[in-house]
Formats: sequence, C-alpha cells, structure tokens
Amino acid sequence: MYDLIGTERELSQVGWALREFARQLGATVVGALHVTCSDEAEWECGEAFQRWFAAGALPELKPASRAPLRSINLGARYEWGSIRTADEHFRSAESPAPLKLMVVKINAHVAVRTSAQGPEYGWLHRYHGDSACCGSLAALLQGVRLPATRELAEAFAADGKNRVAVLRDTSRVAVEHRALLAALTNARLQAQRAVLDIREQRPETPTVFLVLPCVTINRPGPDGELVVGQCGVDWTGPAPEIKYRGLGDDPGAYHVRHDQGRLTITDDQWPGIAGG
Repeated sequence: MYDLIGTERELSQVGWALREFARQLGATVVGALHVTCSDEAEWECGEAFQRWFAAGALPELKPASRAPLRSINLGARYEWGSIRTADEHFRSAESPAPLKLMVVKINAHVAVRTSAQGPEYGWLHRYHGDSACCGSLAALLQGVRLPATRELAEAFAADGKNRVAVLRDTSRVAVEHRALLAALTNARLQAQRAVLDIREQRPETPTVFLVLPCVTINRPGPDGELVVGQCGVDWTGPAPEIKYRGLGDDPGAYHVRHDQGRLTITDDQWPGIAGG
C-alpha cells in the first residue's frame, strides 16, 4: 500500500491494492465508505472503486450486488457522522464479533490538460467548452460564498493555518499547479476530519479503519489516481491506535514532478518511498 503514495496510478491499481490488503488482514467482515465530489467527471472513479474493490470484497446487499456507502457532495467533503452510519450498516451480528475492516476512501479531484508549456491543472473540456474541475475548489479559491465553500474554507483553516492564502501566493505555489495542490490539500484535510470522527466513538465490534485520501486526475482518456497517504485506526482494543504515513497538509510544501508523463508529489513529510 505504501508504494501507491505520491505517484499517479491507474484507478484499477488502487482498488486491487485495497482488495489485497483486506485479504491479507484476514478480516471476516469488510465495509466501505466512499466520498466523492458531485462532479459528473467523478463517475469513473466511483465505478472503478465499485468494480475493483467493492464487488470482490464487500458483503452482498442483494443477490450478486455489493456496494459501499457513498457520500457525494460538492467538493468531496467528509460529512460528520458518515462513518458511524457505515459502521452500523456493515457490522456483524455474530457473537463473538469477528474482526471488521472499514475502508474510508476520500477522493478529491482535479482535471489536467496538456499545453506547450506542460501539464495545466484545473480545467476540463466537456460538452461545448472548458470549465473548472473541481469547480467547488475553484470557487473556494475565488472567494465565492456558498454553503459548500464555507465548509471547505473551515477545513482549509484547520489548526489556524490559512492554506487558501498559501495557494493564492504565486511565490509559494505555481499558478499551473494551484488546482492540483488544492485538491491534494482537500483530500488530506477531509481524511483528517474522518479520523477525528472515528476517534470520537468506539465501534460496537473490533474494527480496523483504513482511511485513504486520494486525488482523481481527470484526463481526456482514462483517469488516474494519486494516493495522498494512508491512516490506520486500530479500534480492536480499549483505545484507538492511529498511524499515518504520507503527504502533509501544507500546500506550500508540495513538490511536483512529471516523469515520462507520470505525476509524482513529495514533501518533507513524505520524500518518497525510498526516503520514507
């Protein structure tokens, strides 16, 4: 799983890795919560998670039908209490309760297009013209006041840090990377919110939570995906044990590279798998 962090992959690779992780963990019960943006460009991400992970790892909801709990909203915001609902849906009635794995996958997203100067992030050509993608994060950076952008602004100001100001500062964030780094920061912060929610209430059965912040890279061809990090919350004992590995939440600290068309992100917290 650590090999996935910081480098763009095919959508199928992430789903397969999660499925293999569930198998190796030996969890008898597996549940999942998938958080995505409302943008229609994210249908491919949702479909890939369903096909490559949910269809092979989750219990049947109906005959030959398996599905995660889904939260779809503007900006892929983690909605407080979502994990508790998911935990209730996927819990086991067996006694003694078996080990349960709950996968919480949060997908922010950004579009990319190729120009003579190199990749440009933030705009998607669809239907009859170009439009912002992710539009909700673009609205946040533009100072548009909407219920969704107010919630995003609160997340971006966590721990008293003005991350929106950092993203707007051209001396710290290149304009062509602003939308990309906003998506990375959003995924990281929404995952942090999910972890706080998990910590607040002990599940009824022994559970390991895997929280995976990701960014979908919307392309004219098949979309890609970059795993920002992974956080494990072990609630099999009297108190949660939390471990995180991956990128931090400072957009000014991210380093962007493109190697043979492959996007790679590092920072001081995650210098890459060789350094990490």
